[in-house]
Amino acid sequence: MNQTISPHPCAHLYGWDKMEHADPATSGRLAESAPRFSVVIPTLNQAETIEDTLLSLIYQNYPNLEIIVADGGSSDGTAAILNRYREEFSAVLPGPDTGQSNAINKGFARASGDIFFWLNSDDYLLPDTLWRVAACFRADADLEFAVGAGDVISLDHHFLRHIPPLPMDEATMLNWKNDQWVMQQCCFWRNTLWQGVGGVDEQLHLLMDYDLWFRFSRRTKAAMINEKLAVMRYYPDAKTVKQRSKTSEELAYVYAKNGAFASLREQVADLVVQRGASESYLNRIHSCLPVRLLKRLSLFPTPANPGT
Repeated sequence: MNQTISPHPCAHLYGWDKMEHADPATSGRLAESAPRFSVVIPTLNQAETIEDTLLSLIYQNYPNLEIIVADGGSSDGTAAILNRYREEFSAVLPGPDTGQSNAINKGFARASGDIFFWLNSDDYLLPDTLWRVAACFRADADLEFAVGAGDVISLDHHFLRHIPPLPMDEATMLNWKNDQWVMQQCCFWRNTLWQGVGGVDEQLHLLMDYDLWFRFSRRTKAAMINEKLAVMRYYPDAKTVKQRSKTSEELAYVYAKNGAFASLREQVADLVVQRGASESYLNRIHSCLPVRLLKRLSLFPTPANPGT
């Protein structure tokens, strides 16, 4: 008699689609020595995708994972999905919050793991990612930061682009605007490194990860994991797509904050040319920066001489 085999719960996901069962090897891997991961999932009204995020974590079959969800006050079907998986979470932090960065900081304030990462509620991990990352950290007791590869896909799971890991040094940070970047979904770091830099900057709403990597790069070297660890969705309603016009201003802020003055001058010159060099626009840039940085803004070109 033929036995019907149920499809794996993640079989509909890109990168999981050829799996019929969870990897049986994972349950036999030295669970007692597995470092504890803490993941924060910031979310707001993403009922369409958050279940994929959760399933990709649950079916890592990793024995020492702390899942913290920070919901900024969703009004769609998110709450019902979270209730369905409630026993899998260490905490669900209800809104409101002041944005994604605030939600991430609130989440990690509750975290108890050795290794941190965050996963947006429209992205997900690939099979065995946590085991691969754990092996990397176990192999080097002094390692504080690890970066892997990942794929960018469409909302309906079609491949768009592969993103390799990069050395997270000063040169990489300054080359970010030239399309040389890593996927935040593929970055993992020690709790102590997070505490040392004070979390993400809540004045940033798009480039909080880039600013965090900039500060990490001043403290430690990252290991590169040359395997695909996660998937990032790219689609018209994604925040990074809808708010793309704000990216240039946040990039100028990150340069100023981290002392990258040559790059700051170039970035603001580009902004002036792109936006017509209006006085009101430059004033808006000034107002986005903290007061302690205003004295450094003599690096900005004046509207009368755009691009110089």
